[in-house]
Amino acid sequence: MQFVVTPNFSMSWKANQTLIISLAVLSFGMALAFAAQGLWMILPFVGLEITALTAGLYWCCLKATRREVISIDADYITVAAGRDHAVQTTQFQTAWTKIMLHPSPVTGHPGQLVLRSKGKELEVGAFLSQDERLELAASIKSALNNVVYS
Repeated sequence: MQFVVTPNFSMSWKANQTLIISLAVLSFGMALAFAAQGLWMILPFVGLEITALTAGLYWCCLKATRREVISIDADYITVAAGRDHAVQTTQFQTAWTKIMLHPSPVTGHPGQLVLRSKGKELEVGAFLSQDERLELAASIKSALNNVVYS
């Protein structure tokens, strides 16, 4: 059994580029109109604004491309995390692994969903909402109950 866990990715980088270009054309158009009236100092600030917007949207898109692939078989639970390919791979023995939900110390914040085995702990789905974490925990527990040990 395999679970692919990804964050919500509402707009692709291509769609964000279209948004950035649209806002840049609009902002620079207005800035040029003000500059023509002698208020040229607005131009560098519009440039900074568009640069900051681009950097922020790029960072969000980069964070949204994360993936966690949780594979469960009779012997091991394997968690591979990364973007295009697995950067970090962690294995737990299926028979000894527990799924734990740690509550958040801050009220209103989601807790942690961790896999724990032999003193080793790994948080999975850090980008999920609390309801999604509960659903993932239930799905993993169900898959573990259905595993046929060799």
